[in-house]
Amino acid sequence: MTRRIHGFRSPEALDAGLGIVVRPDDVFIATYSKSGTTWVQQVVHGLRSGGSMEFGEISEVVPWLESALDMGIVPDADQAWSPRAFKSHLMWCDVPKGGRYITVFRDPLSVLPSFYRFLEGWWFEPGTVTVEEFATEFYMAGSASGRHWDHLVDWWPQIDRPNVLVLCYEDMVQVPHQVAPTIADFLGIALDTTAMDVVVRQSSRDFMAAHAFQFDEHMIRAARDEVWGLPAGGDTAKVRTASPALAVPENVRVALAEVWSSTVESALAFEDYDALRKALPNPLGARR
Repeated sequence: MTRRIHGFRSPEALDAGLGIVVRPDDVFIATYSKSGTTWVQQVVHGLRSGGSMEFGEISEVVPWLESALDMGIVPDADQAWSPRAFKSHLMWCDVPKGGRYITVFRDPLSVLPSFYRFLEGWWFEPGTVTVEEFATEFYMAGSASGRHWDHLVDWWPQIDRPNVLVLCYEDMVQVPHQVAPTIADFLGIALDTTAMDVVVRQSSRDFMAAHAFQFDEHMIRAARDEVWGLPAGGDTAKVRTASPALAVPENVRVALAEVWSSTVESALAFEDYDALRKALPNPLGARR
């Protein structure tokens, strides 16, 4: 599994993504995996397109910067709507500079089960990998885009830049109706109440779950499953209706806390995620 994830995109695709000529109004939705990326993609696309759902998968219209070429998309091409928008899981140190950036912070303890659920049934057969094995051999080791904790440390110094919007996933869940208006303000997109209501509705969990095929990863699956040696037809659903919580064993919680201490706390002096969250900007006006 670790070998596969580090081959998630081809070197040529990564080079093409990193080599784009950035336009000042380009929007990079740059998050760690399982931190609300698809949600923000849908919001940004809805805002710029007036709520168009004319796409087979969201990555057709908001390309995954570092994997676009593998999916037959030239990352530096014009897009059907303006401004151009890209999904990325790159850290600030790696993402192309000169545009506008939306990043989302999320508790690593919540990302772990979400990541596990996402790859279960695609990268490994259900029941064949324990949460402990997944945490140790994959999550804490780092994906193709690095480790979650390193993302938090790398993006932290950028949170007050005027061209960077920092959101907190837990805040987004608490006040979901504020996400689209807040992003619209950041991007300078003015919509009337009716149009904004459409964007809010179409970016809700219920709506996206009802249109799950448009928000899964079937494009990257079709492009890379053979390279990875995976069977066709794996489950890449990202937006699902509520499912039973995945229990995280105590020893895994301790291990995650130790990684936090040695990376985030040592660099930023926040003893845990709650402390970091309270120090983040709060553009959504959530209760913390």
